[in-house]
Amino acid sequence: MELQENASRIGAELSIKQGKIGFIAGVEIQMNMFRGSSSFNADGNLSGGFLNIQAAQTQQVFGNRLGYLGINMYKYGILTIGKQWSVYRDISSYTDRFNVFGSRASATFIGGTDGGENGTGRADQSIIYRNKVGPLHFGAQIQARAGNNNRFIDGFGLSAQLEIMQDFFIGTAYNRAFLSENTITGGKILGLSGHPTYITSGTKYIGKKMDFSIIYSFQKNGDFAQGLYIDPQAGEVRPTIVFGARGIEIFGKYKLDKIAMLAGYNHYMPIIGNISTVFGQLPIHNRFKRNDFIVGIAYLPLKFVQLYSEQRISTGKNAVGEQEKSVFTLGIKIDVSKKFNKVVHL
Repeated sequence: MELQENASRIGAELSIKQGKIGFIAGVEIQMNMFRGSSSFNADGNLSGGFLNIQAAQTQQVFGNRLGYLGINMYKYGILTIGKQWSVYRDISSYTDRFNVFGSRASATFIGGTDGGENGTGRADQSIIYRNKVGPLHFGAQIQARAGNNNRFIDGFGLSAQLEIMQDFFIGTAYNRAFLSENTITGGKILGLSGHPTYITSGTKYIGKKMDFSIIYSFQKNGDFAQGLYIDPQAGEVRPTIVFGARGIEIFGKYKLDKIAMLAGYNHYMPIIGNISTVFGQLPIHNRFKRNDFIVGIAYLPLKFVQLYSEQRISTGKNAVGEQEKSVFTLGIKIDVSKKFNKVVHL
């Protein structure tokens, strides 16, 4: 039994319009006042470097989730710079709608991070352009982190969504991050054979009584975990292992007046055939996978307040072959969001 924070945050976005152009500034800070030792909300992870296991980041009292500036050109689109939600997540967020669980099979929050360095989640040092033409929503992204990869940019992403009818979308996204050639060819990172690449496609429907969404993801060289092998002299060695994977996520929600029932499924199957053995041992378990069944219920006793319960039944194994935990949660959420509009004559 554990009492823990569930990714609490506070933030604001300021938009100032002058004529046919607007200027945007946004910030969001995560708060962890209870300082729980773990987090079951994948969205609650903070920045961490690709190839570095940094679970301690979840224990910070305050953490930077978002921070960006931008220009709104209205029919010509919106251009933003900073740490912000990626275009890849424009699609992978279709199924990320549980109060606690989910989003473990979309390759968005990789390796226990917020997906910032590789640009799949809250993309670090990114420039993003989004626009809408009729029923088509699209976005383009580049990252400029000054990495030592001898390239002008450190990664790019693209997304496209088609609104077939009101609140019914299909979409796809592509993201690619660039590593240095020495990192790829040096042979020091087990399983790494190229630049991280991510693809996701899906559909979502948001109705008055029922919501449903499903996504499929594929990534190559795009996720990492801590493996295990036995060195005859040094004993246990726990290296970082890079792997590819295929995933599927399903989300459903049935809504009554003040009660909502949720159900979903996450399946993430690593591709480990290209990982070499060390001292005759595979450094990652051959049954490593995530396989989660999720059910939940939410009750809204009054505006802004939600009581919820979710159950995750896990039948998968982690990278070293340990059975993943099944978890039952009870929680309360106060979600206050308000827009203000003030006209000032200068």
